[in-house]
Amino acid sequence: MKNTFGLFFKKIIFLSVLTSSSAWAAFPDKPVTLVVPFAPGGSNDIVARQLAKQLTAQWGQPVIIENKPGAGTAIGAAYVAKQRNDGYTLLVASSTFTMAPAVNPKLPFDPVKDFTPIAMIGEVPLALAAKPNAPGKDAKEYFEYLKRTPNLNYGATGVGSIQHFAGVMLSQALGNNMAAVQYKGGGPAMTDTMGGHIEFSIGSMTQVLPQFRNGTLRGIAVTSTERSDAAPNLPTFQEAGIKDYEIQQWWGLLGPANVDPKIQDFINASVNKALKSEDLIQFLATDGGKTKPMSVADFKNLVHGGLKRWAAVAKQTGISAQ
Repeated sequence: MKNTFGLFFKKIIFLSVLTSSSAWAAFPDKPVTLVVPFAPGGSNDIVARQLAKQLTAQWGQPVIIENKPGAGTAIGAAYVAKQRNDGYTLLVASSTFTMAPAVNPKLPFDPVKDFTPIAMIGEVPLALAAKPNAPGKDAKEYFEYLKRTPNLNYGATGVGSIQHFAGVMLSQALGNNMAAVQYKGGGPAMTDTMGGHIEFSIGSMTQVLPQFRNGTLRGIAVTSTERSDAAPNLPTFQEAGIKDYEIQQWWGLLGPANVDPKIQDFINASVNKALKSEDLIQFLATDGGKTKPMSVADFKNLVHGGLKRWAAVAKQTGISAQ
């Protein structure tokens, strides 16, 4: 009887291991959902849809986009955190994911404990867009003007947004306490910059490049450490004398907590393969972005490092949603 029970128990363990192994080996055997925590039409949504096309072709399964906007991306993120950790529901996260906790400690999720960073997609710099008649013959002179002129206003798209952090970092570097004027979106902020109602806005390359080209906004500098191929005439902030300044918009995939490492590696490898496709490379390059293949471990370090970085910046500068 004892031996019979022992054999039965061993069979159960064997079948359990076999079932678990075949579950990840067959992944995906049904549609995968990419949750975008923004409304359709924004950069996160567009990037997600381009990636979904590539993954659908690789996997032979539909990769569906589900938009869940609201509460500064918290609604979409909280939804993904509560899903099964089988890899079939993933969050299309961006830099905002690492910034939101820095200004809002009451989020309905823990950004470290409730998520599994899986794959990096790409990144794009921001650019400082000044009013058309902005002073200074180049970026260095313009930053000198900002440094010595009190009571300047700049545009941002919400407390703790990437535009807000970018402006606060510049204000801190210049030693000039410039004030952020909060707008509901990048469009209204750029419109007021064009009209000279505010001094500048720091926005995505997608927003500002057309305005730079037609002269309705003056391009000053880009926030990356290297010049952008989409606007090679614009220097970096660092070239213009703003030491150690760097901030970029990035996109990546996160799953709920404790996704099987084998599924993590599979999705990561699939995304990295997609990032080599000429379609995706050219799509991001149009607006100054680039694909950025990365290992699971490196992407995890980027996410967790970003959480620490923006928490420190928020504490130092007093940014708070409260």
